[in-house]
Amino acid sequence: MISSRIGFAFGFVVDQLHNAHFFRPSLATSFPSSQPGLTRTDPPNIQVLPDEKFLSYLPHSGFHNQRIALENALVLARLLNRTLLVPPVRFGRRAIPYRNFTVLQHMLDTNYTAYLCQLSESAANRNTTIAMQGTLLDFPDLPDRCALERKRKPVAYTYLPWDWITDFDSIRRLQSTIQTLGSTQFWLPSRFDPHTHDVLVIPDASEYQYRFVDGIASNTSSSLTTSTDATYSEDIALIPLASHPAKLIQLGSLFGSRRLKLSDPVHKAIRKQIRRHMSLKHPLLQKSSADIATRVSGSGSGFIGAHLRFNDRYFLASAAEHSRMIWWKLVHEILGLSIEHTHQLELGRSTTGNGPGPLSSEQFISPSKSPIHLPLDNRTLTIGVGSTRNCKGELHSDPKLERLNIPLFIATDSKDPNTDEHLRLFRQTFPCVFFLGDFPQEVEQITAIRDPISGVEIGDMLVPFLDAMVVARAARVVGTPHSTFSWYVQDVLWRVNHGLDIEEPGGG
Repeated sequence: MISSRIGFAFGFVVDQLHNAHFFRPSLATSFPSSQPGLTRTDPPNIQVLPDEKFLSYLPHSGFHNQRIALENALVLARLLNRTLLVPPVRFGRRAIPYRNFTVLQHMLDTNYTAYLCQLSESAANRNTTIAMQGTLLDFPDLPDRCALERKRKPVAYTYLPWDWITDFDSIRRLQSTIQTLGSTQFWLPSRFDPHTHDVLVIPDASEYQYRFVDGIASNTSSSLTTSTDATYSEDIALIPLASHPAKLIQLGSLFGSRRLKLSDPVHKAIRKQIRRHMSLKHPLLQKSSADIATRVSGSGSGFIGAHLRFNDRYFLASAAEHSRMIWWKLVHEILGLSIEHTHQLELGRSTTGNGPGPLSSEQFISPSKSPIHLPLDNRTLTIGVGSTRNCKGELHSDPKLERLNIPLFIATDSKDPNTDEHLRLFRQTFPCVFFLGDFPQEVEQITAIRDPISGVEIGDMLVPFLDAMVVARAARVVGTPHSTFSWYVQDVLWRVNHGLDIEEPGGG
């Protein structure tokens, strides 16, 4: 349930908010009109408008979980007619895991404090001023915070604004946002006094406690209902929340592709619009991915692709099943070989000579009825099959198999895709199969990237993005079932590259 204890933790001091409103239903029957956003960054002297209301949330986990949470937050802020406080994206080899609201808030605060202290000390040693995106870090209590943390370990992570890697300029035109330099705790005290403004905190005790729903009518007895979703335990109605008078609404985790249950077509359109602008826009990533795609196929798009996840407990356990399913989708569904020919091809490359039976059409798992999985048209197939300049294998001469000569780019987290047993069938079937490691020059350009402010090496963490951006340029792509990364490749990156509309995430 929503807690009646509402408070902020600024650094190491917890202040109780005596004027806080509890979350309760109102008589609101419709959403206020959401207007296009203000274009603002976060200078220390930014002015909070008298009637302006805010929304914040707590990010966690890796990049794609942070991205999904941001997408949900942007949609919620738009529907609630509030300015979203956007924390920077955190890049690090060790992600901050999900914890309940109180613990996660403290972890984020401590994490960002250590980061600022390291920047501050580095700047002092060089006798320079700390700056981030041209904005001075003006936190008067930072020296005191750093003094309490003298035995910190050097941080191996960094924070960057979202417009460093996404099309956030377009987001600003859709939704009023303020990109904060850190967590909400760092932003609030210098902008308005939390003691004199109403603040509503909706803490979560578990990762999938709350789902936000636009189809629940206002109820005078409760704003919470038991969720009908198998993942989330409680639903929060957006209609009463939209009219809540609190200056700030603080939420916990917003990760989850089904976190928002939207039924109104207008609200769904808003979500699609926002998701479309979450494609990767880093200039060097764009150039390198385009260069690799051109080397794979002279046309830059006359190839097919697969996005395979292996290095995770669930994906590793399912690797054999997922690899086979993806291979079948490429060979049978996209390239058009019959079920019989596809099965014979598979058996002919089996180490035992007898493998499992053929897959049926009902066994193919697709995120949607998407053009990304439609059979390849003859023109693209002809162009692709003609792009055989750099093939490592012997081309098929059998007319029934010539279409398998089309270049295939596999984006994967496999440590060695050239020997990985789960990729053996792909290597044996497609003579023109490529992996990111086949393009060392372009990869080295990415691995050399450092954060210009902290100096932290982040290039290795960007390599999977390069892999994804290359495969998203393919004429058709098949991804790993249940992977949010594969979904992002197929539903956002690929669709944006091909000028198509964004689909709704799973669950509506």
